[in-house]
Amino acid sequence: LAIALSLTSFTLPSPSLVGQWKGEDDGEVGIISFDKEGYVSFTVNGEKIGGKEYTAEGLVFDMYYESDESVQPHKMDFVIKMHAGEMEVARMQGIYTFRDDNTLVINMKFDGSDRPVTLDNDSEDQITLTRMSEKKGKKKKVKS
Repeated sequence: LAIALSLTSFTLPSPSLVGQWKGEDDGEVGIISFDKEGYVSFTVNGEKIGGKEYTAEGLVFDMYYESDESVQPHKMDFVIKMHAGEMEVARMQGIYTFRDDNTLVINMKFDGSDRPVTLDNDSEDQITLTRMSEKKGKKKKVKS
């Protein structure tokens, strides 16, 4: 009985969002970075937007992510707040799922409209991202 109970209560852990994810949209390659502190940033064409203490239009903001893995598909919000306080400036709502440990599918409304309810491969708001491998160690400089 103990073995049967342990087998039925075993669930595989969900993959983590934390890390860097790379995707392509209309020929443009971008990276979304989720960190352990809850910040999220985007890098497109070498330009980073979001994260902790980023500047836009002369003001300093923080961009966070919030997720709810208790529902399928999972819910995700990107929240922009003024850096010096808790005032929320914008919220983008989306949904996501993991195809596997290294493939993340996000359907996100960046225009402030309602959260998508289903994943849809034909949606222009949906993107498939691949986890970028972490660099192991640093390269040593060669002395001349």
